[in-house]
Amino acid sequence: MTGRTVPVREEIRALEAYRLVPEDAPPLRAKLDFNESPFDVPEEIRAEVLSRLAAKRWGRYPEFGAPCVKRAIADAIGRRPEEIVVGNGSGEVILAAVSVFAGGGELVLATPTFSLYGQIAAIAAARVTDVPRTGSDFALAEDAFLAASGQPGAVPLVCSPNNPTGGVVEREFLERLLDDACVVLLDQAYVDFAEAGDDALPLVGPRGNLVVFRTLSKAYAAAGFRIGYAVAEPELVLEIEKAILPFSVDLAAEELAIAVLSHPEISREHVRRIVAERERVAAALRTAGATVAPSRSNFLFVRPPGADAARVRRGLLDRGILVRDMTAAAPGRLRVSIGSRAENDLFLEAFLEVI
Repeated sequence: MTGRTVPVREEIRALEAYRLVPEDAPPLRAKLDFNESPFDVPEEIRAEVLSRLAAKRWGRYPEFGAPCVKRAIADAIGRRPEEIVVGNGSGEVILAAVSVFAGGGELVLATPTFSLYGQIAAIAAARVTDVPRTGSDFALAEDAFLAASGQPGAVPLVCSPNNPTGGVVEREFLERLLDDACVVLLDQAYVDFAEAGDDALPLVGPRGNLVVFRTLSKAYAAAGFRIGYAVAEPELVLEIEKAILPFSVDLAAEELAIAVLSHPEISREHVRRIVAERERVAAALRTAGATVAPSRSNFLFVRPPGADAARVRRGLLDRGILVRDMTAAAPGRLRVSIGSRAENDLFLEAFLEVI
């Protein structure tokens, strides 16, 4: 080596890399740690996508700007294509927006929240202002968050429904936040599992400073293909797209997005079943003595009896059930994704044995 110091930005050097460490465990019977759908894309849609891909020239780049995907998304949600930004998962689009609006400034977060926001902030050279959530349900501290978001150069990023706690922000608070902040970034990756009134898309347009992020990974069971998007006024879309590299959505992801969006009845039925299972599992956990935060997502935020989340997670893993230990973000808590009915029964049986 030359002995020269490699220049690494301090905020990147200080960042803890996102890693998945293999664990010694028996074969999994239920994977309930990543908020993935328990369903998969139906065979008929797979066949449709594969047929379309077979007719494509794979040596060519996708159509610049993904206009067909934008049109499919816009038609599905009742918006205009010029209001849509598409990317390789919603994380890429959030990173672009944070870079554009908060790069070099302040990003306001309500923790615990999605762990990758900290990584996104570091990449974008944004300093994080942390406003801790309060109470047993981890509600957003509204007045403190509004005060932080109203500071010069501050940009709030809110997750609603929030990962990992499952709660939502109320429309009244969101309106106040839009009044106080120059721009509001709202991650609604899980809103398909919430109530109709939790959807913030109707505010895009009347409120020109709102950017809403969505994904096809959860309700549409397309996590393996990385398709995310943002909805905002065209003036904001133009700026966000400057921070997204060309051709970031590949041919396969494009075709799958168009196909699943053309069959909304499949997603709606999957969501209905997941929500019903969420309520059933939450009730069973509470009966077992666990504390379960109210959830409008496809997961539950659980405090097991005794609050020894690490021990309970290990006991579940020894029985082939994988859930997420959230101790680093919220001591004593687990995050449990809602699986199929059979997977949820396996989890509940193992949970009762472990506690």
